[in-house]
Parts: sequence; structure tokens; C-alpha cells
Amino acid sequence: MENQTQTQTQGGLENSITLNDLVLLRNIVNVASKRGAFSAEEFSDIGAVYNKVDTFLKMNLKKMEETEEDKSTTEGETENKIEI
Repeated sequence: MENQTQTQTQGGLENSITLNDLVLLRNIVNVASKRGAFSAEEFSDIGAVYNKVDTFLKMNLKKMEETEEDKSTTEGETENKIEI
């Protein structure tokens, strides 16, 4: 039973990355760049990864909002949205 719980924890939600995690990561990179945490040689690599994460988030958060809007119109509820 204990091994099963450990397996579920290792393969479960604790080791997964959510859209919210990626939003936080994007914000951290943005703040760090404003504070001068990166050298000039690193800008292109960091910018490329930042742009990939940003594009991924915008696409997926838009899909999530559309899904929530569809649900709220059918259920009559208003959901909280993650800002892009």
C-alpha cells in the first residue's frame, strides 16, 4: 500500500507542470531580465525560450478561456481567468 502511494505521488500532480507554473516562470524571467540578471551573451537563448513559453501560454490559456466561457454559458456561471 505504501509503495502504491509513493508511486502515485511520484507520477502524480506533484511532479507535473501546470499552466500556472509556466505563467510564474515567464514572470520570473521577465523580472530577472529587468534586474539585469542575464549577460548580453545569454539574451538570445533566454529570449527564444521566453517567446516559446509565452506563445504556448497564450494559445493554451485562450483555449482554456473559450472552454470556460462555453461552460459558463451553459451553466450560467462566471469563472476566474488567468491573465496572459
